[in-house]
Amino acid sequence: MKKKIIKTISGAMAAAIILSGCNSPQLKIDSEDEETVEESNEADSENESDEESTNESEEASTKETEDEETEAKESDADSSADASDAASDADEESDSAKKDNDNDSKKKTDESEFEDITDYDSTVMLDGEKLTEDELSDIQDFLNQYENNGFVATSYRTPDKANWNEVFYGGAGIENCDFPDEALDAYLDAIGEDFVEYDLIALSGDDVRSYVESKTGITDFDISLLGGFTYIEEYDILFDQVSDTNYVNVVCEEGIRRDDLIQVLVYGEMQMVGELGTYRRISLIETGDSDNPYMFYSNRELWEDYADSVIEASVYETDETITCATSGTAYGPDIAIIEDNAVKDIIYPRLSDIDLSDFNDVKEIAFCDVNDDDLTDMVLILSDGDDTVAVVCDAHEYYEGYIEYSQGSSAVTIWLSDNVKKLTADNVIEYILNHQDEYNEL
Repeated sequence: MKKKIIKTISGAMAAAIILSGCNSPQLKIDSEDEETVEESNEADSENESDEESTNESEEASTKETEDEETEAKESDADSSADASDAASDADEESDSAKKDNDNDSKKKTDESEFEDITDYDSTVMLDGEKLTEDELSDIQDFLNQYENNGFVATSYRTPDKANWNEVFYGGAGIENCDFPDEALDAYLDAIGEDFVEYDLIALSGDDVRSYVESKTGITDFDISLLGGFTYIEEYDILFDQVSDTNYVNVVCEEGIRRDDLIQVLVYGEMQMVGELGTYRRISLIETGDSDNPYMFYSNRELWEDYADSVIEASVYETDETITCATSGTAYGPDIAIIEDNAVKDIIYPRLSDIDLSDFNDVKEIAFCDVNDDDLTDMVLILSDGDDTVAVVCDAHEYYEGYIEYSQGSSAVTIWLSDNVKKLTADNVIEYILNHQDEYNEL
């Protein structure tokens, strides 16, 4: 079984509401000066009588006005109370909604909230306090623990983007769960086999979810992301069989600390991390927990350091391009497909009857479904400086959602050399599409 290569920090913002009071306007009333006129006793008496009558009338009017004002005040008070009650109810509903939202946010990590805090696209380390040799040694030991090592050889901008099949390949140090015979029978029936041929991996769903949360902070992990495993939902168990390992012993060459963020530059000892590349920059979050001191945040394969060339490969009959990095080897070129600055896949063009060791100059790369199977195949134009050859790497689905490419066919390469005068990607694709029956026979 060939090994394959394929942000939980949330920012919180606080809003401050400043309430400003307003001064009520003051109402000023001016009264006129009274003039005193001396009258006869008779006039005074008449005036007194008139005044009594007037006072009685004014008193009655005043009482009516006071009654009206009292009713108005009572009405205003009732309206104010109603408004206050409505505002109180609204506040309670708002508080309740806020509490519900807070509870929801605690229940599940929203993977869309991951932020890039590591300057992932850059090829250099962040500025920070340099790690000591002892600190590097501790982190190196941590990365080389079997339960953590699956996060080393997979590229991810944020932890939710990790290749979980790489992480859990071989079980990630999780002990096999107890399972009934019926669960194993269901697994064998699902894969169409009668017996277990290799080492059996049996992981309970609860163990997998707990593991992911402790290593990344992601809660309620989606089991379906483990496409390389067979999930028996009735028993909540993931099964797989392995005959090898993806373990990579790494060396921490240098590292920095910025607050609780750690970045280390690592390389593989005795074998290359990720096969094609040498160096990776791994970012960790310090937890303060001695039993689980770090959570994984990102892993950037520094593929630019070893690429001989970077080609924006055309996709036939579309305006799309696919970034490819080429690297010459003693056996021929390796082609890495780059997606979001991660090595998504590596294709190894090798022909059984044609030596490609000198054909490391990749002139063109194009993608096209040349055999009408709804999968996009890769067409390569290679040169050794004198001669040019065309190699077609057919795409096939290794498992649902994951495409692998063949190493190419010597018969197809010879057939194209004999029939296409000028070997360009466009000419090769056009010829194959016009002679698809012949191509499929080869």
